[in-house]
Amino acid sequence: WARLRVGELEGEYRLHRSEIRRLGEQFRLVTRETSLIVLERADDYARHAVEAPPELKADVERLRRLHAQRTTNDRQRHLEQLVRRFEERKSWWAKDFPKEDRVTVVTREKAEAGRTANGAVMMSRDAERHPAAPLPASVQEARKTAAPSAAPAAADPRRQQAGEGGMAIRLQPWLPDAPYAMRLRQAAAEDLYRVYLDERGANAGGTAFFLDVADLLFERGQRELGLRVLSNLAEMDLENRHILRILGYRLLQAGAPAMAVPVLARVLELAPNEPQSWRDLGLAYDAAGEKQKAVDHLIEVAQRPWHGRFPDVELIALAELNAIVATADRALDTRRLDPRLFANLPLDLRVVLGWDADNTDIDLWVTDPNNERAYYGNRLTWQGGRMSADFTGGYGPEEFSLKTAKPGRYKVEANFYGHRQQLVAGATTLQVRLTTRFGTREAAEIGRASCRERV
Repeated sequence: WARLRVGELEGEYRLHRSEIRRLGEQFRLVTRETSLIVLERADDYARHAVEAPPELKADVERLRRLHAQRTTNDRQRHLEQLVRRFEERKSWWAKDFPKEDRVTVVTREKAEAGRTANGAVMMSRDAERHPAAPLPASVQEARKTAAPSAAPAAADPRRQQAGEGGMAIRLQPWLPDAPYAMRLRQAAAEDLYRVYLDERGANAGGTAFFLDVADLLFERGQRELGLRVLSNLAEMDLENRHILRILGYRLLQAGAPAMAVPVLARVLELAPNEPQSWRDLGLAYDAAGEKQKAVDHLIEVAQRPWHGRFPDVELIALAELNAIVATADRALDTRRLDPRLFANLPLDLRVVLGWDADNTDIDLWVTDPNNERAYYGNRLTWQGGRMSADFTGGYGPEEFSLKTAKPGRYKVEANFYGHRQQLVAGATTLQVRLTTRFGTREAAEIGRASCRERV
């Protein structure tokens, strides 16, 4: 009877998860909510929350109480550390950093060092007329080595709507060289989908094929067909969070957050111990206009202790959470969040890099108009650009924040350092979200660009 009942409930699994779990535990059945496991020690029963035999019950209850107390202590310790780190971030945000040319300041400091005893300043007339005089050749060469100059970037007219700052981005997309990709690119727009159907039989085993085709369809304005092609990823490996995460990201990029939400909710079911699962779903809810659900998921990212391979993800989620709360059209329920973590810190410029491959180290580099590069080895720049901690073993994100941006060109780069992953897709998708006036009602997301690179 129990097996038949579970089979009946599986038809609407999302609505009957608790009952399926209760039946599995009561009748010792293997279900989607319960697993078969052989235990020998009391701490095994306590760790896996399995009902213990009579002879071990007392020891198991004692260990469960200790585990619960340890969990509470860990959460409190994590919260206090997070509050301290958030205070450091607020101190950085409140500080005024110099916005003039760094060469000017260095020249002035050298002049100050050359003052005579009577207070006269030993500075040439050329230096007075041209305060941004170049540094000595040796210093220039050292700066070139440390941070090569950015190549001029042509403004894309399609991006000029970014706002009064006139900011624009330019992206060089990855063009696959597979034979099917070349054939698809050469096909006329009206024949593109038919060519895809012709090639699908020979290429249906890889995610790269469907991603490439969808990209071409989106590029040529055939959005509905692009979404249809993307949906194939949902059927390739139903238990593979990697493929489902790729699908969720691409749906968000395609402007279909309502379709991305259930996909990323499935990723959360498969990987609840990864903060990115909670954050991705929270941001998808935000994009879909469900602000309260977005805040609830981001609170979980902020206040829950995570493995050490996910550094600074709490602070990044806090920035997003506070921005949503501050700009929402109605009051949101934030009682679960410690009040010490409430502070919206608006930014002139925010850059966030993420990727869809686990155990992969990709570094965010941002070079500012001073020709100074912010990266994991230089996490605070002269003009106050702040880089988050280096993410070496996960999906990111890495974040660059700048409260007051000096006018000029900012070069954003993603540096692939290495990986320790089992390859699931032919390429890793890098996503860069570039936002101006972040944390304000006038926030302008001028770029949510994606590109793919083979690793």
